Amino acid sequence: MPCCSIFIATLKSSSWLRYLSTMFPPVGFLSYNILLRLLFRSNALMSQEESEMKVLLASQSERRRQLLKKIVPEFIIDAPWVEEILDERIPAEQIAMMNAERKAKNVASKHAGEDYTIIAADTIVVVNDKILGKPADKNTAYEYLKILSGSWHRVITGVCLMKVDENKMIIDFDTTFVKFRNLSDEQIKTFLEKETFYDKAGAYAVQELDDDFVEKIKGSYDNVVGLPVEKLKNLLNLLENLDITEIYDIALPNIWGIGKKNEKIIFIDHTVPGDTVWFYVAKDKGSFAYGVNCGIKKYSEFRVNPECPHFGRCGGCSFQNLNYKFQIELKKKYVIETLARIGKIKLENEIPVIESPLIFNYRNKMEYAFGSHNGKIVLGLRERQNPLKRYRGSVNNIEKCLIFSDIVEKLFPVSIRYVEENPFSPYNPFTKNGLVRHLVIRRGINTAEFMVIFVTKSGINRNIEKLAESMVGVVPEIKSFWWVENDQISDVVNYQQKHLIYGNQFIEETLFDYRFRIYPETFFQPNTKAAEKLYGVIVSMAQEVHPESVLGLFCGSGPIEILLSRISHSVTGVDNNPSNIVVAKENCDINNITNCVFHCISAEQFLKNARDRQHKYDLLVVDPPRGGLTNKAMFHLLRVKIPKIIYVSCNVSTLARDLSILMDNGYQLKKFTAIDMFPHTGHIESCCLLEMK
Repeated sequence: MPCCSIFIATLKSSSWLRYLSTMFPPVGFLSYNILLRLLFRSNALMSQEESEMKVLLASQSERRRQLLKKIVPEFIIDAPWVEEILDERIPAEQIAMMNAERKAKNVASKHAGEDYTIIAADTIVVVNDKILGKPADKNTAYEYLKILSGSWHRVITGVCLMKVDENKMIIDFDTTFVKFRNLSDEQIKTFLEKETFYDKAGAYAVQELDDDFVEKIKGSYDNVVGLPVEKLKNLLNLLENLDITEIYDIALPNIWGIGKKNEKIIFIDHTVPGDTVWFYVAKDKGSFAYGVNCGIKKYSEFRVNPECPHFGRCGGCSFQNLNYKFQIELKKKYVIETLARIGKIKLENEIPVIESPLIFNYRNKMEYAFGSHNGKIVLGLRERQNPLKRYRGSVNNIEKCLIFSDIVEKLFPVSIRYVEENPFSPYNPFTKNGLVRHLVIRRGINTAEFMVIFVTKSGINRNIEKLAESMVGVVPEIKSFWWVENDQISDVVNYQQKHLIYGNQFIEETLFDYRFRIYPETFFQPNTKAAEKLYGVIVSMAQEVHPESVLGLFCGSGPIEILLSRISHSVTGVDNNPSNIVVAKENCDINNITNCVFHCISAEQFLKNARDRQHKYDLLVVDPPRGGLTNKAMFHLLRVKIPKIIYVSCNVSTLARDLSILMDNGYQLKKFTAIDMFPHTGHIESCCLLEMK
């Protein structure tokens, strides 16, 4: 290795950096960094001299031009014409990357088909969760520098690399931590007299400062100047060496497209079957790997433009970018394959899949979480867990929700204003700090009645009546407003202490010609119109059986049992949630049903008791939670020997497991129907009829 390279490699080591900074303090921190960068520059140029890449810098910044020259000797410049986004309700890293992407795409539109590699960047300064943009005047610049004085702040640069003619794109960011010394008013005013702050995030350019301003820098110095050169160098190399694959399937119920590299399965984000995509492997797990989508070379014929502006980041929908008919085909395939893989069940006939009557505005309940970004309160859905990112429970801010109701656009501003004015901090499930937790909204699809549930930690009763009044003022259809105190550590909505603040204790929904009451914690199928289809299938299957005595396990508030009361002499409903049983009995009363009885007891215990009493049922309807039947419940069920079973499931995997056990113990699968209760997601409901041989 040449002596110069050995010397540079030695200097790069963190131990030598600490040694030199202590041995030669007169040199100063920034002066020393400048010397070190000059040495790095010559080394970086040597590795890039032979590159034939045609590079276009989408920036007028002189500092970015000089930084890019360190790794790319020749390039052209074409400045973008876009207004930078500074939405403080979005994480700063996302803002920087979004702005970089918008700049790159703007310039790319002027060079369609040309073989340029476009580089765009955007830098943001963040201190104490407050974004410091580019100051419009000297007073604002003065305020920014006063905030930065004596404190640490983050400098975040988003970078977008785009290969125009091949539709390749890589987006990333780098973060550097900077600490300013305590600045005097005289220092700040002297600096501002230069008037170089106008186009600088945070009102400064680090290369224009002396050692009296900056005390420490952790991370890339070039990133603070405006371009993370070392990261950019790696990204350029990555862009030139991307792999390509065709997406042939999707990993339901998750949202990762499936491709291959050298026969290894690669799961790639934000892709759909039929796409041909550029990617790189980010995490290799041995038998499979996770890849990052770096651009669609050929778009699938099944793609559609998503209706929702938040699609792709909010965490609610998975497949708004897929044709709905194709969503159904994917779910059907998923059901067939899962039954075969887990249950070893091969269906002889085609599975009918009933489509949801509504594919937008179909949900009757949503649980939204409070969060914060850059010191601003946000309200939306928590981020999805991603195997390539550390999960932080961040809340993605939304302004509308197309799978629920346009009521979101009216109630969210009222809720956020109330939280900010009091002020309350949002609950963080990791630190366990914060007060406001969730905003739950329920509605009757057929009755147009709304219920709002404001969930907090205990002890914050501060004008909650005013919040209810404000909400009813913008949405008169609100018939019930509850305040719920929940001190549990987990992020689950728990109804520990309920306080009725306004209106009735319940709202009502109608199914067919029956009325059903819905309280805060009442379980009710989340898609009312699709539930009508599901219940129609259940009644149809039951009619073939002509049951005299029906047992319903996990009955919830009793809709299935009440519907089956028309065709059976007696119906028994079982649920271990006391509030569900209370509501089920109320629903019987208001619908004049006299042949239904309900018991608050676990399914396991009831089946054991039924076996001991040798009670006979003609038909069992079981609608368990996602985990399916427990081992104990299955043990007692098999010994009760009910001749006919209708099994309703929201989880195909546990359904396949349970069906396999039932079929190994004398039951035959007679009918199977799937119902799409959750359009634009990877989930599907199943309903099947089994008979004892």
